[in-house]
This record gives sequence, C-alpha cells and structure tokens, in this order.
Amino acid sequence: MKRVGLIGYGLAGRSFHAPLLQAAGFFIAAIATRSIEKRGLAHDEFPLATMLASAEELVEEELDLVVIASTNEVHAAQARLAIDAGIPVVVDKPMALDYYETSALFDYADARGVPITVFFNRLLDSDTLTLKRVIANGDIGEIFRFESSFERFRPDSNPSAWRENTPSVLGGGLLLDLQTHLVSTALDLFGPAELEFSSLRKIRGEVEDDVLLVLKHASGVDSYLSVSAISGAPRPRLRVNGRAAALIAKELDPQEALLRAGVKPLSTGWQDSISATSEFRIYKGSDSIEYKGVPGNYVHFYNQVRDCLEGVAEMPVAREFALDVARIIDRAREIDIHQ
Repeated sequence: MKRVGLIGYGLAGRSFHAPLLQAAGFFIAAIATRSIEKRGLAHDEFPLATMLASAEELVEEELDLVVIASTNEVHAAQARLAIDAGIPVVVDKPMALDYYETSALFDYADARGVPITVFFNRLLDSDTLTLKRVIANGDIGEIFRFESSFERFRPDSNPSAWRENTPSVLGGGLLLDLQTHLVSTALDLFGPAELEFSSLRKIRGEVEDDVLLVLKHASGVDSYLSVSAISGAPRPRLRVNGRAAALIAKELDPQEALLRAGVKPLSTGWQDSISATSEFRIYKGSDSIEYKGVPGNYVHFYNQVRDCLEGVAEMPVAREFALDVARIIDRAREIDIHQ
C-alpha cells in the first residue's frame, strides 16, 4: 500500500483529498498542519498517521506521495520540498500563483525526475463527463457556445475565509480559485483557446469576487465562464448551445456535498452512482426532455496517480495542459477591462 503525506487539513485536505486517497488504496501515513486544533482533529480521524507541524518535517517521513492542500501562496515552495526529497507530488489547484511559477515548478520536478501533477478535480464532475458523451454522440448538434458558472449570493465577505482576505498576488480571490476550474474544464472539453475578454471585479473588498472570462477555442466554440460571490440570481451551472438543442444542468455536481457530508467513495467511485450524478435536460425551445447523466468520479484521479507510481500510467494532468490553464489566468489579469 502506497504511503502518502498530506500537507494541509482544511476543507481541501480533510474533505476532498483524504477520503479520495483512501478510496484509491493509499495509506495516509502523515499529516502536516500548523493548526493545533486541526492536528487534533486529524489525529482523531487518522490515529495511525504521524501528526506534524510543518511541511519540512513531513517530507522527512518515508512516503510514496505528497499531497499539498495548503494555502495557495505556499504551494510551489512546499512542492519543491517534496521534490528535493524525491517524493512524487500532487498539488491542489492552483499549482502556483502564475504561469512562470508553474512552469518553473514543472522544470524543477523534471530536472530531478520526480512526477508532479495538479488536482483539477472538476474534470471528473458529472457535468464534464456527461458533456463529453453529449459531444461524442452529437446529441445537441454542433456546439457553438459553452456557458459554465459558479455563482452564489454572499453579499458580505467572510473574515475567517483566507481566500476572501488574502491579496490576489498571494493567491486570494475567485480568479485563481474557481476560474481555474472553469478554464480547465473548458479546455478539456473544447481544446486550445485564446482569452478574448476579462472582467475582474472587486465588489466587496480587495480581492476578485465577480469574474467573467470569454474564451475563443480553435474548435469554433466560445466559452463564457462566470464566477461570482454576489449574484442574487445565480445562472445554471452549465448551459451548452448546439445547432439542434441546448443542454442545461442547473446545480453543482453532487460530489462535493457528498464529501462534505462524510460519505466515503469506493475505489471504483460512488456506491450510489445516482447520488453522484447531476440532473440534465435537453431543450428545444419550449420543449424539453430529461437527459441521463454520467456519474461523477473524483476517485479516478487518485487511481491514475497510483497507477503512475506503479509505472503503468501517466499523471492525470499533463504539464502542457496545466500551463495552458495558467497562461489564460495570467492573461486575464493583463487584459482586465477594469485596470
């Protein structure tokens, strides 16, 4: 059984990475977090794991993999610690703060022969997997517009949420957070793209909390990607226009809610696949029909990581794909209409 060390035990580390790693057959051997309270919680949930206060201590353990689920500004530095120790690495998104830091991190790992990848879990959402089937089957005809949104209504910022109170240059704000998900899925679905439009708004304070990006794909599809913390009437999670019909998914993929509720996935995915499947409808004007979705499966990410460590697969997210995402995020800052 592969031994993994987990850096960070907040929402990402505790609710996402830990249960997914276990489902994929990893043994959580060490957990590092600066918070005494979180170390106590981690010990209660993983009594066989070594509890540590720093990433420096964790990479001294005997490990087959390090997963970095800490705050964004330390991702690259902590990944280098693991690489220096010769330990393969998974970094929660964003991999680093910008394109150049991301590229340098891949170069650093490649020069030392250490595998590294980034956790783009939304590539394994029910809506992403379902849309791939829709594209393959031609169920709504030739697609020309893709609208993908993470919108909610939180008019008051949360003083305890680091993403809402950390300056953008240090990894705060929705551009690096949720737009990274939307850009990665758009590129995965429709291929290479250039950024045509960028609106980065700071409505509640000093970090981006309302962000709209428009991509033009070489395939001919336009992607409209919206994230907002202050949308009083959130858009559907997904609306896809084809020549013959439109596909709509109104709600967020269910897997995050399942993980937050403590439901444990299996090595193959979710025991109740229906609970991990978004609801879809195909519309033709005023007429609509239900469309059977594909279950989401975040566990597949770590199954592929395990296979990579065993020498029978590549890491789930390749270098060039991760750099394409980082390039578009950087470009959004360059062409922001509110500069």
